[in-house]
Amino acid sequence: MKRLIFTTTLLMSLSALFAQVKYQSSGQTIKIEGTSSLHEWHMTSGEGSCSATFNFDGTTLTNMPSLTFTVRAETLKSDTKGLNKNAYKAMKTAKYPNITFSSHQATVRSNVANNYIISIKGQLTISGVTKEVWIPVTCIVNPADMSIVASGSYKIKMSEYNVTPPSFMFGAMKTGDGLTIKFNASFKK
Repeated sequence: MKRLIFTTTLLMSLSALFAQVKYQSSGQTIKIEGTSSLHEWHMTSGEGSCSATFNFDGTTLTNMPSLTFTVRAETLKSDTKGLNKNAYKAMKTAKYPNITFSSHQATVRSNVANNYIISIKGQLTISGVTKEVWIPVTCIVNPADMSIVASGSYKIKMSEYNVTPPSFMFGAMKTGDGLTIKFNASFKK
């Protein structure tokens, strides 16, 4: 009987040390930055949903087995209604309302205390086109409550996702093909 109690206690202690924990984002921001023949522009959204599973050895982050992110494309807003309208048209949001990312593979590298660089391999879907990508993410773990702040950026070309870079004023103003997607998310258990 003592052996059974000891074994059970040991297994519970080990499972607490090597825990796989499901997290939900308690807030996120996504920002898309681009260029045009006249000026730089950006669109931002504070909406969307994100969940991730993290593995820990005590308070040390060891792996991120899964992550899913979804944002409605039309929650991305600029300061200009015309830019919003043309961007939604170019992304075909009536047919493809969401931008999604889903991952089941990542590599974690410790940077400094409680700070990690994670390379996430996943499927990024924009305008109905899905591409496999590696996205670098910096994660900071707060050991007091095990909350996580993740941030990063990733460059894409609109044409790779069958999005024709919008033009305005009868073609006098054209947007560039390249975009930078920047993101920041706070995760809690």
